Amino acid sequence: MSVNRMPHAEAAAPLLSLRDLSVAIRGRGLLHDVSLDIAAGEVVALTGESGSGKSLTALATMGLLPTRAQISGTLRFAGQDLLPLAEPQRAALRGRHMSMIFQEPMTALNPLQTIGQQIAEVCAIHRAPPPDLAALLDRVGLDLPPSRYPHELSGGQRQRVVIAMAVALRPKLIIADEPTTALDVTTQSQILTLLKDLTRQHGSALMMITHDLAVVADMADRIVVMNKGHVVETAPTATLLAAPQHAYTQSLLAASAHRTKLPPRAVGSRLLAARDVTITYPAARRLLRGPAPVPAVQKVSFDIRKGERLGLVGESGCGKSTLARALLGLQPLAEGEITLDGAAINTRAARQRIQVVFQDPYGSFNPRHRVRRLLAEPLHLLDHRPSRRDVDASIARALTDVGLSPDDAEKHIHAFSGGQRQRLAIARALVISPELIVLDEAVSALDVRVRAKVLDLLADLSAKRGLAWLFISHDLSVVRSVTDRVLVMDKGQIVEDAATQALFDRPAHPVTRRLLAAAPRGV
Repeated sequence: MSVNRMPHAEAAAPLLSLRDLSVAIRGRGLLHDVSLDIAAGEVVALTGESGSGKSLTALATMGLLPTRAQISGTLRFAGQDLLPLAEPQRAALRGRHMSMIFQEPMTALNPLQTIGQQIAEVCAIHRAPPPDLAALLDRVGLDLPPSRYPHELSGGQRQRVVIAMAVALRPKLIIADEPTTALDVTTQSQILTLLKDLTRQHGSALMMITHDLAVVADMADRIVVMNKGHVVETAPTATLLAAPQHAYTQSLLAASAHRTKLPPRAVGSRLLAARDVTITYPAARRLLRGPAPVPAVQKVSFDIRKGERLGLVGESGCGKSTLARALLGLQPLAEGEITLDGAAINTRAARQRIQVVFQDPYGSFNPRHRVRRLLAEPLHLLDHRPSRRDVDASIARALTDVGLSPDDAEKHIHAFSGGQRQRLAIARALVISPELIVLDEAVSALDVRVRAKVLDLLADLSAKRGLAWLFISHDLSVVRSVTDRVLVMDKGQIVEDAATQALFDRPAHPVTRRLLAAAPRGV
């Protein structure tokens, strides 16, 4: 049988069947006797914390494990055992009969090729007829010319391009690995609906990998819960959410429902003021016309008061991150001004009083240095370099405040889990005792249990240090629990500014109502 043709399976057999699948690398067991089935037209969610084996199961299914991996058990796709196949045979299946959508679309796309070229490449590799690019882009909800490059698209648009590549040849199995983690709620809802519709239309099976049960509550037919490389529970979605049997599943559901209690406090005088802030990007040159600036932020004005916890929400591409960079003095303004206590934002004194926590804690640290040096980086903003004793004291206090040990200062960043790395990112922001912290999607990539701990930590620090923060997030449930006031952005403008509880109870603007309607209903 040629592997370029879809293997034939009996009607009653599952499309994908894993039996006692185990994976080890250099003698270390990572997957242990994993068994699961997915039928054609079925959506199955794999959930669990980082390191539970979700992505490893997907990579094993796709034949993308490193060559040094030892794998045992059986992995049958449409009746054919895939493990004995040589790499050329597995490669012939990938893209045509089984495809994978990765979490970060920007790294999955070639920045030097147009989106049309990259979609067409999938068909060319498998010697299939060229796709109707316009029809395919329309199918995934993209009203864009195929000549666009990835950097010209928002995160949600790039994810749709990756989905278009994945479904171009109508594969029978689609694996989606955290495909909506970094997306706003409306885009997330659209992407999930799109994946479910494509699965139903094509009769494909969908393996959906996620750490957030709320995301798949209305989407998956069944949920497979993994922990430390084991499958600990499998059940229909409604059954598992209503009556989880395993203690680990119960802890995940409890963390999903957890709401951080923000200590109430009176805010002080105005700390930061943004007035008529306008930011533009140069447009690409077009034939017969010069470049016209593209507005990213338009006439935005707001204040942050001392001790205030302000949220900023909006759809992908609305200008949230651009505005955040401007507040940090990293993005020039076309018009308007941003001041801190009346002084310009781009001074050493101002930067000392504002710090930032990014979404990816690992990417924001130099892996060659120890934690001591990494946390000491902001100290260069001080007018006078502190003594070694003072540096050690500041680092020890920051580590203690985020629930780590002063002894952790001697470790490298790779020695910490994802949640611990985010705590280190917060510690680095705290080390020079700022008054305002900008948190840009600081918990979106964290598991639900780790996320709950980090949010509780922020609430404690808010009370202990009197911090003000700007909390940028696409997760409205998080914003609701850790902010006093919320700004809603749309197309570069602030369309609503209200106290948090009032905004969630009585949203005034259509954009706000759309965001709230698209948010997962929770578990």
